[in-house]
Amino acid sequence: MKTGSLSMSSLAPAKVVAKVLLAILVAELAIMIAVEWILEPMLDHDSATWFRWILEFGDPVLLVLLLAPIIYYWVALPIRDAQQEIHEMAYHDALTHLPNRRLLNDRIAQAMAVSKRTGSFGALMALDLDNFKPLNDTHGHGIGDMLLIEVAKRLTASVRESDTVARFGGDEFEALLSELSTDRQQAVAQAERVAEKVRTALAVDYSLKVSKPGKPEVWVNHQCTASIGIALFIRKDLDDADLLRQADVAMYQAKDAGRNSIRFFQGTNKV
Repeated sequence: MKTGSLSMSSLAPAKVVAKVLLAILVAELAIMIAVEWILEPMLDHDSATWFRWILEFGDPVLLVLLLAPIIYYWVALPIRDAQQEIHEMAYHDALTHLPNRRLLNDRIAQAMAVSKRTGSFGALMALDLDNFKPLNDTHGHGIGDMLLIEVAKRLTASVRESDTVARFGGDEFEALLSELSTDRQQAVAQAERVAEKVRTALAVDYSLKVSKPGKPEVWVNHQCTASIGIALFIRKDLDDADLLRQADVAMYQAKDAGRNSIRFFQGTNKV
């Protein structure tokens, strides 16, 4: 998908120029038809001469009015669509369309600003799938991608609409929870409830359909749990890199504890 998009973007200037030239040609042809076949037979000699002058020398205002809708639909809209695609590629994961690391860093900065203003806690959850590699090794990356897309859907459905779910690549996901309680223990309880909801949702078996040309469809049932690490923050007591690191440390502690579990980062203690 990325390769195709980059190729399209590299050809975009040439396509735009071609469309502009074609739009001008179509507009001139439209004027010629209007003057020769429609207006000239209907008008007197002087009026017809004026329209012919437009055809030969061009009235800038009239040309702009004639070209405006053509340029909009043939040039401006494709440029807008290309810009939207470039923005999507820059800030979202190509497979799941979740925010990527760049966009998550921006959301973290916003969440910290809200925390500083309101005094409320926030939390970052780092998630790593526990049993993903065997699926890829056995059935190929295509079905692995299907599982990742389903994981993204379950994750998004398990958090609040105001929260952010992101994918960093592979089987690594992040979930940013903002505007939790101003009390630390209550914030811990809130984050743990969300994490448990996520853990439970991701632990449900996955039914994935494998389709290959010339072969019957096969359904693969796969169990894939997640190890979840959580790092709390308040105001701007650390930067986004430290917050991501703390969540990762807690996530690896969850893996070391037997996987399919949740751990909080608390200072230098392993919790």
